[in-house]
Amino acid sequence: MRRVASHYVYWNELFRMHYVELDDTGCLVGVFPLEGEQAGTEFYDGIILPVMAEDEKNVAHSIEIHSLSYPKSLDIDFLRNALAHLELPKWAKIGKPTELLLLSIPLTATKFGANNSSCNGYIKRL
Repeated sequence: MRRVASHYVYWNELFRMHYVELDDTGCLVGVFPLEGEQAGTEFYDGIILPVMAEDEKNVAHSIEIHSLSYPKSLDIDFLRNALAHLELPKWAKIGKPTELLLLSIPLTATKFGANNSSCNGYIKRL
């Protein structure tokens, strides 16, 4: 069993402070609220995107070509709209092989940054 948590999980909708659970074969068990510390949970800064596992070449290609430019004053509506328009593999389904992608943007630092222009995020496989 693998649990991966983040500030946000985007799986058909945006969830704040949730974790993704995969079984021992890498299939999606579900997305659940993070209600406290759980032993063995991995935590990442950014947004986790559970997608259907495809062949390695296609997933790697989609990761390389995507980046997201966002304003320092990041708000939830901007985030929802931007994520809805990313061209990623299909969203994962319960019981199906799943890849976890991480949209790495510094969510904790956006409020405190002195630069009010924009920053770039990137996507990587976990």
